[in-house]
Amino acid sequence: MEYIVTYLNQDGDMAEESLIGKVYSDPEKGWTCYQVLKYLWEHGMNTDSPNSVIRPVAYFEACPLLLMSKAPGRSLYELFNQDMDHHQIGSLIADWLKHLHSVPIAKLRKTTHTRAEVDVSRFYNDLSLLIPEKQERLKDLYNNILIKSVKPWNGQQVMLHGDFNLMNLFIEDEKVTAIDFDHHFLGDPAWDVAYLTCQIQLKGFLKKGNFNYFLPIVKSAIETYLSDYPEDIRLVFYNRFYLYRARSLFESLHYELCVLKTGKLDIVNAFLTECESALKGGDLC
Repeated sequence: MEYIVTYLNQDGDMAEESLIGKVYSDPEKGWTCYQVLKYLWEHGMNTDSPNSVIRPVAYFEACPLLLMSKAPGRSLYELFNQDMDHHQIGSLIADWLKHLHSVPIAKLRKTTHTRAEVDVSRFYNDLSLLIPEKQERLKDLYNNILIKSVKPWNGQQVMLHGDFNLMNLFIEDEKVTAIDFDHHFLGDPAWDVAYLTCQIQLKGFLKKGNFNYFLPIVKSAIETYLSDYPEDIRLVFYNRFYLYRARSLFESLHYELCVLKTGKLDIVNAFLTECESALKGGDLC
């Protein structure tokens, strides 16, 4: 819900501001999201920075309603439908991610269940029932994901957005603002990078029929994000990045066919090929 709020500013003049109200079915989730936004706002991700989050105004537990500022600019999804500088867009969103991942996490609560821990077996089982002729290929892909996921990542956790998709990022005059931290969690920074770049490639495939249609944006984002990484650390990052990318693609195929039930069985081969390529190391980095 959008509200137009009229108030007296510091100079005593009438002013208006658009605020967005979001009602939560889970009050605790709404309160947690409000607290996370406040924490990020107070730790540098505010209007004084080119990398910000929406301003949390208030949380009304009785509703339960989260009231927040309206993100300025246009969403990344909208920008993709127009001519734009691909290198600049990739660099801007990567800088935002680097900023988020640098925020201290000492006072942030760990999330018990995250999107990174989703049950991949459910995707395999549902897809096997829907497209039995692809069961062997799906099984190989599923087993390879499990094998590569056996060794846990024990690096330093960072704050992750958790749902870094094209509708949750807004850009105006080289300033990036993110919304919707409902799926935030503490974890591997490679997960956020892989999820975002996967969403960009999905946009290219579902709208243009080509996973690599927006490849310049993907490469620019990865290069910018890793610009300060030593070469040996990059190699380890790439391994995790491609595993998370394969998982995201597998989940996206399941979402298209088993959740949305689009009936687009013609996309299966292309999706499986991308998943297999990712598990082999891909060619994005």
